[in-house]
Amino acid sequence: MSQLLDDFLSSWSLFGTAWLTGWLCAALLALLGVFTVARRQVLVGLALSQASTLGTALAIWLGELAPSLDHHQHHGVPLVGACLLAVVAAHLMTSLRGRVPDAAAAWIWLACSAGSVLLLAHSPHGTEEVETLMFSTLIGASELDLYVFGTALLLAGFAAARWSAPLLLTATDLQTARALGLPATWITRATAWVTGLGIGLALHATGTLYTFGYLVLPALTARHLCRRMRSMLWVAPLLAVATSMVAFVLAHGADLPPAQVAVMAQAVLLVPAWSIGRIRRRGP
Repeated sequence: MSQLLDDFLSSWSLFGTAWLTGWLCAALLALLGVFTVARRQVLVGLALSQASTLGTALAIWLGELAPSLDHHQHHGVPLVGACLLAVVAAHLMTSLRGRVPDAAAAWIWLACSAGSVLLLAHSPHGTEEVETLMFSTLIGASELDLYVFGTALLLAGFAAARWSAPLLLTATDLQTARALGLPATWITRATAWVTGLGIGLALHATGTLYTFGYLVLPALTARHLCRRMRSMLWVAPLLAVATSMVAFVLAHGADLPPAQVAVMAQAVLLVPAWSIGRIRRRGP
């Protein structure tokens, strides 16, 4: 293990920015995922991830039609497209009455998956870029991504700590929140917008698999380990950072893609957490 760690640290000058970005991104997604899991809307996270991919494809397609928007010259255009379409999809789903049905999330995922490929079917490089997003890679993360995720994590952490009670109550019991006079509709929409924005940012830097995996798996694991919902707000991000750290070291040593190893590590961790939660529920 010490040899793996030494090899990992020796590559820090080349990949340090990517590692740090992945860890910050994991913590941010896990924090946002607590509210997604609390609403029992896991499929919504998958739908938003794919909507973000469609936003990227749409930005690339528009760039080919309008040279002034060419993403090779303006690297922020696909990022804007990814964030914008994810936020729009989140807003549309929160506009539905009650909980978002699985059918609506499945429809968005299927339509956006097909649309992403069809838009760029005749593009010389666009399809390759969309496939790269779906495959998930951290190698392309930049220092700007590092600063963006650091700032976003600080802001999200402050909001979660400051307004944890109304946020969690609205996520778990919308009717009670309304009965207590909370602006439940606006809280729900604001949470959805922030989640969509976080997914758009994360997908641009890490890809679909890593984004969706760390949006839901750490929160699901924390749900089985924690007795109180509020504890999930710090347990889920810590689990996300810890598993991604170990996964990146192992992936580097075995020459494997880090995003896939990280998601697999988090998925494996969910199994004993589920067992612990089940045993605890059976206790006296």
